[in-house]
Amino acid sequence: MTAGNAEGLRARKRRRTQDAIIDVALRLFEEKGYDAVSVEEIAAAADVSPRTFYRYFPAKEDVLLGGQDTGEATRDALAERRPGESDVDFVARAMLAGLTAGDPARKMRGYRLVQAVPALQARMFQLVWRGGQEHFVTALLADGPRTHDAELRAHVLTHAVTDAMRVAVTFWLESGQRGSLEQECEKALSFLREAFSEAG
Repeated sequence: MTAGNAEGLRARKRRRTQDAIIDVALRLFEEKGYDAVSVEEIAAAADVSPRTFYRYFPAKEDVLLGGQDTGEATRDALAERRPGESDVDFVARAMLAGLTAGDPARKMRGYRLVQAVPALQARMFQLVWRGGQEHFVTALLADGPRTHDAELRAHVLTHAVTDAMRVAVTFWLESGQRGSLEQECEKALSFLREAFSEAG
């Protein structure tokens, strides 16, 4: 077996284990309620050790946020700056890539649970927004000098876009997920672009 084949086998095995943990956790959360299910119970049902669980997910709530798919999708989007793409659209596209990454059915089940448990919403915002903002800032500054004003602009723009997306996700969850998440985020961004245009 070549090194490439071995690496591919490991990646597939890792993906199968991650998906098994997510599927078991979602089922247990839906059957018993999120707060009633422990990491140890999820691990036992998925036939892995708690230590293995924590290699894939830092905490119980992270199971609902897509595992490695979320981070990978965001990083991939940030690595690809499209011709003519505005900074607002660049940051928004990377964020939306993370929010919608992974299996759509699993993602929807996870969002329904997030909607029902306020603590999960707080964790989602912490991971997707606060944890990712520095990556967005770095990507915005990649093609120019890192001056004081450039850094300030990148931080302001990143916070404006991520807060608009956060509000859109909150409205979407509280409305019972009417329509698609992409549509709700695009609507919020249209209001942000309108405000930027009026300010200019």
